[in-house]
Amino acid sequence: MTDPAHVTRVREQFTRQAEAYASMQQTRDEAGMRLLVALSGAGASSLALDVACGPGFLTLAFAGACARARGIDATPAFVERARLLASERGIANVSFALGDVNALPEPDSAWDVVVCRAAFHHFLEPRRVLAEMARVARPGGTLLVADLLGSERPERAALHDRIERLCDPTHVRALPLSEFSRLFGEQRLEVVRQPGGEMDYDVEEWLAHGGPDADAAARIRSLLEASIEGDSADLAVRRVEGRLRFRHRTAAFVLRTPAA
Repeated sequence: MTDPAHVTRVREQFTRQAEAYASMQQTRDEAGMRLLVALSGAGASSLALDVACGPGFLTLAFAGACARARGIDATPAFVERARLLASERGIANVSFALGDVNALPEPDSAWDVVVCRAAFHHFLEPRRVLAEMARVARPGGTLLVADLLGSERPERAALHDRIERLCDPTHVRALPLSEFSRLFGEQRLEVVRQPGGEMDYDVEEWLAHGGPDADAAARIRSLLEASIEGDSADLAVRRVEGRLRFRHRTAAFVLRTPAA
């Protein structure tokens, strides 16, 4: 069952931090979004659904390449912001709606491409969300899941998740590559491609996106500093010109749904 309390926490967090999140360089990474559109194989006749679309930047990138794109998100502030941005840019072949990723408000087999970027670590039931994405994709259609990766070493993964939750309490868990692979196998999804990458952050900019209070921010800095020796959080924390930086390992999975 969907946890209403968690959905409420997500809405409250991203309503409070909507401006900071939408302003992050990584959130607005146009080159990265164009790459995801290209990876998906979406074309001029494609119908694309963006799950947990946030402020809608990726949805709009798909709209530029597809016949029609739609974004679904649980946070009204993001949906309103995405609609305004589409209107300002004069993009007519896109729509946005409120919805729960655990029960997508879309019919079966309705979309050629179903995508989800930078959100799986917020899901209490990633298996259920993936099943919903597969349900609304047409047979032989494409799913694209892009997210940060957790460590395969449990002690490092636990420290990573602790740091993430101090910054953003809606973070649940960064899934390791092996768990993503298991989930895809359970849904009988064929992995077509899975390019990996990294996203590098200035810690102070990253803290701004989550908006922790001063005490939590101090604990985060302390944990990150302590993790440098031995890379105990698997985040490659280091100081560059006096500023603390770290990186997320990432992956983009291009998946094919079973043919009818």
